[in-house]
Amino acid sequence: MYNYVKYIFVILALTAPTVVLAEQSVTTSTNDPMVMKIYPDGTKVVVRWSEIGKAVDNGEKHGGAPRIIAYDPGKDGIVPIGQPAATTSTSASTSTPMPSSTSVVTPESSRGVNTTPSPMSDTGDYGPMEGFGFRSNVGVAFQQSQSGRIRPKPDNVSSYQSVTFQPGIRFDIEPFYNVTDWFSVGVESAFIYNQIHSLQIDNNTFYSGGKSMGNGSLYQVPILANVRFQFPSDGPFRGFCGGGVGGVWDYSTLSLVGDNLTSYQWNYAFQLVAGFSYNVAPGLDLETSFKTLCTPNPVAQANNDGYGSPFGSEQFNAAYSYAAEVGLVWRF
Repeated sequence: MYNYVKYIFVILALTAPTVVLAEQSVTTSTNDPMVMKIYPDGTKVVVRWSEIGKAVDNGEKHGGAPRIIAYDPGKDGIVPIGQPAATTSTSASTSTPMPSSTSVVTPESSRGVNTTPSPMSDTGDYGPMEGFGFRSNVGVAFQQSQSGRIRPKPDNVSSYQSVTFQPGIRFDIEPFYNVTDWFSVGVESAFIYNQIHSLQIDNNTFYSGGKSMGNGSLYQVPILANVRFQFPSDGPFRGFCGGGVGGVWDYSTLSLVGDNLTSYQWNYAFQLVAGFSYNVAPGLDLETSFKTLCTPNPVAQANNDGYGSPFGSEQFNAAYSYAAEVGLVWRF
């Protein structure tokens, strides 16, 4: 029994210094050991013990103040340079260098990252929605039949006439300014052309290209101050409606019974428009629209080529010109 107890004391005496040295080789390899700060969000930072008291660390970026524990390179998978590896399971851990005092061992938690997708209105680039722009349109024009009264010279006895037209063409240009993304103002000028199909005076009807009537045409040049209301949209499609007021220069030519007649006059006019646009590139829209130009009280003075025209002043009922157009809109 005595010998058995004696052997136990000998074994303890031999092994005790080995445990202390192993612990020192891991945690007290220098006079300034490494410690680990663990933050509430899971971030871990390895620093020297001497740096702990240099500044107050409240952990504002990591969810609160950290707790400090002893740093064990073998347990945490990082081995200081020059120290034996605590485990030989992998060779990658022995090649990892000693982290600096600000090295982050565990990445910061992604709980604060906003993963909500941005709406289309934030990612779609449609160009400037306010400021100056330019609009150009072209399309087919339909002139409604015009009926009215003419007062021939020299007896001033009134006759009634009705003029019908063939489909024609309309071309528009309009510089404008977008006050907001839903309201704009502009000045529009247009050119409208329709060829005369037939002319009826009292009970007599003359057709263009016939024996008594040659070709005839109607030209209109409106100049209008416009306003437009656009419906805001998060996508490329936008509807709009609007109108304008101003004047129109009416000019017509006609060859009838050997006389070359011309008729012209400035008249008051207004216009209504509706349509939609589609954004094809930043600051560039493709537009389609339907327009109605109205001349409420058109009048004209008829003259001839100097050989004695039988016509004098002309008074017509309200005239309407309709147009279906497509065009491009530039926003600067």
